[in-house]
Amino acid sequence: MKLKHLLLVDDDPTTNFFNRHLIGKMGIFDQIHVAENGRIALDRIAELRKKGESPDMILLDINMPIMNGFEFLDQYEKLNDGTKSSIVICMLTTSLAKEDLEASKQYDILSDYIDKPLYEAKMRELIMKYFRE
Repeated sequence: MKLKHLLLVDDDPTTNFFNRHLIGKMGIFDQIHVAENGRIALDRIAELRKKGESPDMILLDINMPIMNGFEFLDQYEKLNDGTKSSIVICMLTTSLAKEDLEASKQYDILSDYIDKPLYEAKMRELIMKYFRE
């Protein structure tokens, strides 16, 4: 199965490099986009929408400067767009804080909550779970 767009939203360059390399090597997505915070992620989504496209999946960190993962979800929920419901959003975080897990449950648009690091088996599991042919 080949998906079109993945959006990695994380402020850590090492994490982005690793995840981009890992997922790129798997050959699942045509394009992997990176955003260092939620504000940039919203801009990337807007750029894709201008082309009539959208991310198939968003891997979203919680703790980022400028706009964190929860602030991104708050703004994302306000977008008036039909493609929104078809995008799989997974919180990918190092946060084991109970309050973060609980806060994530209030978002219907959030598909999953997984802990870092991302590795191939975990990514394959997500793809099988949300993108079965």
